[in-house]
Amino acid sequence: MKLVLALGIAAMVSAVPALAQCGGCANSAGCGASQTMSLKLAAVSGDTLDLGMLVGKHPLVLLVAGTDKLSKAAALAVQQAFAHDHGQPAKFIGVINAGMKTTKNVARGWKLGYTVLADPDKKAMSWLKVSGVPRVVFVSAAGRVVKAESAIATASVLEGLKALAQTEEKLVDPVCGMTVTKEGAAGSYSFGGKTYYFCNSACKDSFIKSPEKYLSQ
Repeated sequence: MKLVLALGIAAMVSAVPALAQCGGCANSAGCGASQTMSLKLAAVSGDTLDLGMLVGKHPLVLLVAGTDKLSKAAALAVQQAFAHDHGQPAKFIGVINAGMKTTKNVARGWKLGYTVLADPDKKAMSWLKVSGVPRVVFVSAAGRVVKAESAIATASVLEGLKALAQTEEKLVDPVCGMTVTKEGAAGSYSFGGKTYYFCNSACKDSFIKSPEKYLSQ
């Protein structure tokens, strides 16, 4: 997993290359791939979520906000985009720079339907190298920052979702015919000079046993 969140975000950063896995590196070559970034925060649902473990596994819409009017407007803009049928499986996560009680009140008062985390120590801001809020960061399933901005509106969030979708090449599982992406595939296998991607391990195992059978269909 290549974490690429070394962002010196100003007003907007677009198509930022991969971030290093440790939050302190300023360039993607600075850290070894074996390092693991952990950022565990408590969710208003009562669960604990490790943001670092999501990067490189799922496309993310990551909002870092406070409790001020601008943050509220940004959170509601993200909420409207979250409720929109955007056609791709991005995980929406809001990080509020406040204690749990305040964060719960914010999530309930603003009627946020996506995952909301309490971050009183502003760990996410430090991790992302963000100097102010609100900020929204779009991270592809490959762990690359596709877009990051501070001027947050529903339209801009939907544009970010489109950018995320465009980073994921659509492929077809040769066994079951399901559409998959390189980033989201359960596995891959090379045969005859071409790499095939699968929606689950059972399809991959079936293909390995008899690739000619499925390629002839």
